[in-house]
Amino acid sequence: MAPNCVIEFDDNPQGIYHAGQTLSGKVELRLDKPEPVNGFNLIVSGYAEVDWSERDDEKSESFSGVEKLLRKHTTLIAPRKEGAIEIPAGIHRYKFSCALPSDLPTSFEGKYGKIRYIVCATLDRPWKFNQTCKVAFTVLKPLDLNRDPVLGQPKRLEVVERFCCWPCRSRPLQITVEIPASGYVPGQKIPVTVTLNNASSITLRGVKCSLDRTEYYISETPYQKCNTVSRTLAHASTTVTNDVYWRTVLQLDIPSVAPTGECSILNMNYELNIIINVESCRIDPKLQIPITIGTVPLATTTSSSSPSANYGSFDDCQPPTAPLLASTDWLADPPSYHEAVHGVPVNVNEDPHAIGSQTYVPRYPVYFKSK
Repeated sequence: MAPNCVIEFDDNPQGIYHAGQTLSGKVELRLDKPEPVNGFNLIVSGYAEVDWSERDDEKSESFSGVEKLLRKHTTLIAPRKEGAIEIPAGIHRYKFSCALPSDLPTSFEGKYGKIRYIVCATLDRPWKFNQTCKVAFTVLKPLDLNRDPVLGQPKRLEVVERFCCWPCRSRPLQITVEIPASGYVPGQKIPVTVTLNNASSITLRGVKCSLDRTEYYISETPYQKCNTVSRTLAHASTTVTNDVYWRTVLQLDIPSVAPTGECSILNMNYELNIIINVESCRIDPKLQIPITIGTVPLATTTSSSSPSANYGSFDDCQPPTAPLLASTDWLADPPSYHEAVHGVPVNVNEDPHAIGSQTYVPRYPVYFKSK
């Protein structure tokens, strides 16, 4: 029977850490018979990677890039000059720890790339293929929205649209969009107030609002190139019931998503997009407001009296497994940690001679669970 190997984190079953914390755990190796090895090693690593291909009529070209973020080697069983070491049958446990740098970017799994952190234990076997056991863990780079006063200020965007051209140019359609702040955390609602003052004769059909993420994948080989992917994370819409003056508030629930962040080859930004649907074949007016997604909410939006706060029940949430940062001691409720929205489990233990399999989806803090 093949060896059985399990990697566990100390007091952190979901494997979620803030950048700057110390990761610790143990490797449990189960053998039903003695196993000769040259050594037993463990590596804690982190990397960012992008990869995609583009095809035209004549050829296909591949683009890629890698940034090494973390590498810590630990010898669990040291090799010796006399030859192989025999590990007796039974259960063997080995402890490990690793201080995580404070500038590590947040874990992320995207269409053309990823930021991933791995613990890998390797049995170095004489005259045989090495056997590996891997487990992924989530790193969160803290982004406290309270550190930037601008993020707590209301945002107001106003545009005036006219349709057709002179001499048939219409009278103005005034569009005003307001939000109480531009910094939010997963679990909150974004109340989007849309006001339409329509002096034109154009019929207004409806309003669409969405929270979108733009992902930037930047290659290094064969040359630097940026591949952009946009994804809608939340949306709301309504019909316009008054063609002259109309006002509504649309609520957008922010799902479990990575905070705004970047590394040298993978960046992500969030924006609020508002579209006014008009009649016929005319171009729909569009407005956009940048949004910052953080890991610590604004203090002014955590009071139950705040219009942008939404508590609800935490009954269905998993308990948090990463210790809170000192700056969150004032929070009435700690966050829970949910799998990334649209996340697809990946097997990180993909080596041909891996011991078992280990699926992984990054988890992010969710502060206010919607009712």
